[in-house]
Amino acid sequence: MVNSILLLWALVGLIGQVHGKCSLAPIADNDRSIAYACIHGDLSDLDELSGETEWIEFSVSRFHTIPDDAFHRFPNLRRLSFYNCYVNLIEPAAFRGLNRLDWLIFHGTRIHAVRSAWFRHLPNIRRLILDRCGLVHVEPDVFRMLPRLETLDLRDNDLDCLSVEELSYLTALRTVRIDGNPWLCECRLRMERFFRERSIIQEIECRFRPRICTLHRNPQCMTQIEIPLPPPTITIEPIENFEERSGHRFQISALTSLDRLPDRTTWIQIVGLGIDRLPAYAFFRFGNSLRSLDLRDCSIGAIEPGAFAGLHQLQRLTLVGNRLPAVAAHWFSDLVALRQLVLARNDIEHIEPGALRPLVGNLRHLDMRYNRLRCLPLDELTHLRHLERFDIIGNPWYCECRRNLEKYLMDHNVGFDITHADRCYEENEVIEPTDGWQHPQVTMHGHVHWTTFEDTLSQRNITVIRPSAQVPTEKPQVHRGTCVRDKTQMSRQVFTCSGITSLTELDVLPHSVHAIRIVLSNLKTIPTRAFARFDGWLSQLELRDSNIETIEHRAFIDLYNLERLSLHSNQLNSVTSEALEGLTNLRYLDLSRNHIYRIPNEVFDILPQLHILDVSENYMNCLGVEHMARKMPHLYSLKVSGNPWSCLCGTKLASFLDSRKIPYNRDSLFDVNDDCYVTILPTPPTTAVTSYTPSQGTTTTTEPPSIGFYNETLEGSCFKIPESTEPRYRCVGGNLILLKNIPHNAVYIEFYEGHLPVLPVNALYNFRNLHELIIRNCGLRTISPGAFRGLDFLERLTIQGNPLTSIEANWFNIERLERLDLRGNSIRYIAPGAFRHLRKLVYLNLEGNDLQCIYTSDFQDMPNLHIVEFAGNPLKWRCRMDLEQFLETQKIKFIKVENSCEGKKIMRNLLYQNRTVELECPPGCSMANNIELKKSSTLAFVLFFAIWMY
Repeated sequence: MVNSILLLWALVGLIGQVHGKCSLAPIADNDRSIAYACIHGDLSDLDELSGETEWIEFSVSRFHTIPDDAFHRFPNLRRLSFYNCYVNLIEPAAFRGLNRLDWLIFHGTRIHAVRSAWFRHLPNIRRLILDRCGLVHVEPDVFRMLPRLETLDLRDNDLDCLSVEELSYLTALRTVRIDGNPWLCECRLRMERFFRERSIIQEIECRFRPRICTLHRNPQCMTQIEIPLPPPTITIEPIENFEERSGHRFQISALTSLDRLPDRTTWIQIVGLGIDRLPAYAFFRFGNSLRSLDLRDCSIGAIEPGAFAGLHQLQRLTLVGNRLPAVAAHWFSDLVALRQLVLARNDIEHIEPGALRPLVGNLRHLDMRYNRLRCLPLDELTHLRHLERFDIIGNPWYCECRRNLEKYLMDHNVGFDITHADRCYEENEVIEPTDGWQHPQVTMHGHVHWTTFEDTLSQRNITVIRPSAQVPTEKPQVHRGTCVRDKTQMSRQVFTCSGITSLTELDVLPHSVHAIRIVLSNLKTIPTRAFARFDGWLSQLELRDSNIETIEHRAFIDLYNLERLSLHSNQLNSVTSEALEGLTNLRYLDLSRNHIYRIPNEVFDILPQLHILDVSENYMNCLGVEHMARKMPHLYSLKVSGNPWSCLCGTKLASFLDSRKIPYNRDSLFDVNDDCYVTILPTPPTTAVTSYTPSQGTTTTTEPPSIGFYNETLEGSCFKIPESTEPRYRCVGGNLILLKNIPHNAVYIEFYEGHLPVLPVNALYNFRNLHELIIRNCGLRTISPGAFRGLDFLERLTIQGNPLTSIEANWFNIERLERLDLRGNSIRYIAPGAFRHLRKLVYLNLEGNDLQCIYTSDFQDMPNLHIVEFAGNPLKWRCRMDLEQFLETQKIKFIKVENSCEGKKIMRNLLYQNRTVELECPPGCSMANNIELKKSSTLAFVLFFAIWMY
C-alpha cells in the first residue's frame, strides 16, 4: 500500500514537471486579457492553454521544429514572444491562422535569417522585434508582407545592409531600431536619408550607457574599402587561354567545389560548368569581400531567389552565355553597390517590372548585347540615374521601340551602341534567328578562377602615406600569475591571485586557506573537482574578471562549507545545477556581469540556504520565480537590474520581490514601454546638463580650477619608484586623495589595486608635466568629461582591468596622446566620436573586452594610427572581416585571429533552415594566428552546398 502511494505521488510529480511550464501572468495594462508565460517548455505545453489566450510568451525554451499551424488553436492571439529560445526550424506556415496577431517578438533567439514565408499568414503585424537573433540576412520580400508594420527592431544583429527599395514597402512604419549592426557606411547613409524623409523615428538602446542616450548625427558604420577590380573581360565570345590569367584556378564539376575558396575571396570566375539552377545563397559566404562575379558559358537555366544574397559589396556581375529568357525581379535585390552589369548572350526576351530598381544607387554600365529583346519599357531605365553606358546591339528590336530608346539615351547623355546595319522589326513581323544566339558546348567539367583579398593587395601594391612616428612595436609585458596573502587578515588565511592561466597554480596555497580571490586571470574553464584540496576549509571563493566561459559538472563538489561564491565579470552564458552541485551551505552567490541568459529551476533546488543572489547585468529575460519561492525560503536579497526582462516575466518577478519585501528599483527592473524590456528612448539634452567643451587653441589649460574630491578618508600609499631618476610615482591600494602627496612635476603616475570608481572633472589638472598615466585594477566605472583637462603633455594612457562598460564621446580630449591601452576592461560600447580628438594616436589596444563590433568609421579621426590590437573580443563575423580588411588596406598592423570554419557554419545555418548542428572542423582549422600582411592558406573543408546534392 505504501509503495502504491509513493508511486502515485511520483507520477503526479512527473506530470507537474512536464505540463506545469506555462502559467497565467498578470498584464499591467489590461488585467482581463489572458496571457501565459512558458518557461523551459515546448509546444506540447500549449495543450493545456485556453483557446481564448491572447498572449503567449516563451522563455529559454527549445523547439526542434515549429511546424505548420503550430498555433491554430489560438485565433485570438495578439502577441507571441520568444525570448532566449533555441529554434531549430520554423516551417513556412507555422503562424497560419493568427490573423489577429499584431506583435511578434524574437529576442536572443538564434534564427540567423528572416524568411518571407513566415509572414504570409500574418496580415496585421504592427510590431516586429528581431533583436539579438544572430541575423545575417533578411529576405527582401519580408517587407512586402508587412503593410501595417509600425515598429521594426533589428537591433544587435550581424546585418550590413538593407535595401531602401524594399524598406519603402513599409508604408506604415513609424519607429525603427537598427543600432548594433555592422552597417556599411553607404548603406547606412541611404537608410538614414530614407528614415529622415519619411519622419521615421530611430530609437537607440542605452542599456550599457544609462547616463547618455542620444541619437548621434554620425552613426557608426563600416567604411567601404576600394578593392581594385581585375581587368574587365567583357567579351561575349568564349574565353580562351584561361590558364594564362593571373590568380588561382582549379577544375570544377559542381558548385559544391566552391567550398574550397577562402571567405575573403574578391573575384570569382566560373567558365564552362553546366548549371541547371543557380541556388540560393550560392555566394553568401564571400559577401564581405567579393567585388567581381563572372559566370560564363554555364548554360544557367534558372536563378533562384537569393542566389546573390548578401553580396552588398559586389561591384561587377557578369552573366554571359546562359539560357535565361527573362531578367527576374528577385535577382538583384541585394546588389546595392553594383556598378557594372553584363547580361550578354543569355536569350533574354524581357525584363520583369522593377528588376533593375535595386541598382539605382550605383549602376554605371549595363550590357545586354546579343539577346532576344524586342522592346524595353523606358520606365525600367528612369530609376538608373547614374547610368553612363548601355550596350544593346544584337537584339531584334521593334523599330518604334528602338527609336524611343535611342532618343531617351541621347536626352539623358547615356552612351550607347546600336548598329543601324542591324535591321529592326515591326510588331507583327517574324524574327529571324542569328548566330549571336549560339551557345558553346557545355562539358561535365568547368574551371574556376579566383583571387583572394591578400592577393589583390599584393598585386595592386596599395599603399597609404603616413608620417613617420616612433611606434611601440613590442607586445605588452605579460606578468606571471601571483598569489599574495592578505596581511590585514591575521586570524584567517586570505589569498589574492592574479594573472593565472591554470588552477594548478593554486597548488602553492595551503589546503587550510579560508578565502581565495582570483582576479584578472585567463581560466576559460573550471574543471570538475577544481578545488578538492580546500574541501572543508574554504568558506569564500571569488573568481572575478577571469574570462571563465564554462563550469564543468561538480566543479565545486568538495566545498561543502563554502558560504560565498562570486563569479562576477566573466563570460558565462548559463549556470547549471550540475556545475553548482555540492554547495549545500552556500549563502551568497554573485553571477553579475556575465552573459547569462538561462538559470534553470534545478539550480534553486540545490541551494536551499541561499540568502543573497546577484544576477544583475546579464542577458536574462525570465526566472522561474514560482519555483524560487518554494525552494529558497531564506532568500532576502535578489539583485536583478540590467537584464532585458520580458514584460510578463518582469511583472511576475516584481510581484515576487514585493511579496518577499526585497528592495529594488522598479524602473531599473523593466521599463514599462512598448516592448516591456529595458530600453530608454532617446531624449534631447536639457539646459540643466552641463558639459565641458574644449577650447579651440592648442592647449586645454586655462585658469586653475578647483578640484573637488569625494568625501573619502586617505587610503593606501604612494611612493617614488626608486630605480628611476625622473619623478615617477606608484600608488597602491588608495584613492584620489593620494594625489595630494605627489609633487606636481611628476611625469609618471600609476594607480594599482586602488579605489577609484569615478575619475572626476579636473582630477589631474595640476600635473601638467605628466607623460604617462596608468589606472590598473582600481574599480574605475566612469570618467567625467574633462577628467584629463590640463594634461597637455600626456603621451601614454593605460586604463586596464577596470569595470568600464563603455567609452563615451567626451572622455579623451588629449591632443598629444600617442598610446591608449584599454585592455582587460568590460567595454561593450564605444560612442561615435570617442577618438575624434586623438589625432596623434599611434597605438590603440582594445584587447580582452566585450566588444561585438569595432566600427571602422571610428578610425577616420586617427590619421597616425599604426597598430591596433583587438583580440579577445566576441566580434561578430561580418564586423571582424570588415575590420581586418580595413586595417590591411590602411597598412595598420594587427594580430589576426582567424576561424577558418566561421563562414561555413553561417552557411550551414542558412542552407539548413536554421538547423544549427555544429560543423566539425579538422585539426588546425579552428584558430590560426597569423601576423598581419602575411598570406594565409585555406584548405578545403566540409561542403556547405551538400544540401543541393540530396
